[in-house]
Amino acid sequence: MKGLFSSQDSKFAIRTALLVTLVPALMIALVVYSVWLLISLNFSYFLASGVPLNEENTDVFLNYLIQTQIDYLPYVGVFFILVFFIGLFLSHIILRPFNELILMCNEIKNAKGEKIKIVGLEKSKLLIKLGDFICSYAEAKKNQKTIEIPAELQKVHKPVMDYVFYFQFSCIILILMSIAIGSIYLFTNQLHSSIVQTAIEVLRAPKGMSTFLASQEKVFDLIVLVPSILGGVLYFVIARVIISKIQGVTYAYVRDVCEVAKGNTKRRLSPRSEDPGREAAAAVNEVLEYLHPQPQAKVNISEAETVGGMTPSKA
Repeated sequence: MKGLFSSQDSKFAIRTALLVTLVPALMIALVVYSVWLLISLNFSYFLASGVPLNEENTDVFLNYLIQTQIDYLPYVGVFFILVFFIGLFLSHIILRPFNELILMCNEIKNAKGEKIKIVGLEKSKLLIKLGDFICSYAEAKKNQKTIEIPAELQKVHKPVMDYVFYFQFSCIILILMSIAIGSIYLFTNQLHSSIVQTAIEVLRAPKGMSTFLASQEKVFDLIVLVPSILGGVLYFVIARVIISKIQGVTYAYVRDVCEVAKGNTKRRLSPRSEDPGREAAAAVNEVLEYLHPQPQAKVNISEAETVGGMTPSKA
């Protein structure tokens, strides 16, 4: 468990899951606030219509209404746990090509001569193609042969759109939004029924008031619609931010590995501290160091002693 929070990729996964969970939390908060405003307007309408309201029966109304919703709190907790795990699964999809690249690099270092088998949509991902090239490049270096950089890697001069990830992300977000909107819709419908029932039983609202409250069903539908649109926009923004970061990291990895293959053997991958896939960069750098070991800088003994606070003794 300690390593779970020390790994940069694990931190990225948790941040992504929390970000995904934050969107339905904002949606629910907006729904609750809108319902609260609607109830306040209803109270004003009741007063204007002559319904006797005072502080006592208003508090009884609100307490009774809240009491009817407490039983649903466990379901809300289960819902957010489910959304959080969906976010973790999304993070797994994001980091899976990096993890497969790590496995490829480990096979090269272990000299087993076995390639990791990639199936399905993963084959079309740029990082997987880069891993295949690294394996082929390492095999060519081992046999003292030359190898050409694949054309699909040479033509990468800027971050490339990952349509496969876009498709996967869209499917997950579609499922998540369907669950969120469906849950909120059921919650608001049940809440609307509770408001009508509570007004009749606690406030003893006349028949006309009951009809007025029942007619607000369309208003509750609008209360669900606005947060749903907001949630879709927020998820689109999150997708753009995450995908842009993945595209930038992938491009940098391809560029640096191709530079090494072209003869710049001192080149190494240097991701930023917040970039996903830092562990994959370390694995690739180990392979590059294995294929092109760099000589260690020699340090003069007298200089080292001077720097350490000691001066060389005279004979």
